[in-house]
Amino acid sequence: MFGKWSVVVFTVFALMFGAGRGQAGETREINRLKGGGGGGFMMGLNMFDFDDLDRELGEKGYGALPDNTFELGGGGYGLVGRVLLGGEGFGFSQKTSSTDQKVTIEGGYGFFDLGYVVLRTGNFFAYPCIGIGGGSLTMTIYQKGDEPTFDEILDDPAREVRVSTGGFMLNAALGMDYLVALGGDEMGGQGGILVGLRAGYMFTPSKGDWKMEETSVLGGPKLGLDGPYVHLMLGFGGLD
Repeated sequence: MFGKWSVVVFTVFALMFGAGRGQAGETREINRLKGGGGGGFMMGLNMFDFDDLDRELGEKGYGALPDNTFELGGGGYGLVGRVLLGGEGFGFSQKTSSTDQKVTIEGGYGFFDLGYVVLRTGNFFAYPCIGIGGGSLTMTIYQKGDEPTFDEILDDPAREVRVSTGGFMLNAALGMDYLVALGGDEMGGQGGILVGLRAGYMFTPSKGDWKMEETSVLGGPKLGLDGPYVHLMLGFGGLD
């Protein structure tokens, strides 16, 4: 767990150090921010706390799940003065196996984001934000072996089991974005390429039950999409 937190702590301190340097070296322009927005492709690492699930799988002979989960997604936001309103969503997949079975774990989540710009230096700005949303996770267990024929599936359909869980989620993050201006307008606004970095922690306050289709599955580990993360964004945006 210390290794997981050290990544995020280092990133947050790097963000804060960069913000401090920018604030000391240039004129603060935050009060001139009228609005703007942007969005784009996002990717990063999340250190989900899957320890309970990992232990259950290990007791049945499955290999350990990766400590770090690579994620792909996207998001965007608008600025109304210094207030940030936006949204983001991500998906991920992990795999493990035993002697006879394979396991695929797939999940996704999304947040409505609310933030506030606390620093602007030129086209660089920083903001804390919180997110409210939800997520889900699906675990599929299927047998290893040769590809079945259609008749074999009809005769013996019990080759795959799929269970899922999910719930309400919260997110807290620190973000920093930089606009590489490619042009402007007569009113002083600028548009261009938006490069961003966010680091934070997401939390599932109430873990949901496991289900197989509409049937509840008893005795499963209480699992949520909890953990620290670091995300990068590349897209387009503008500032006024």
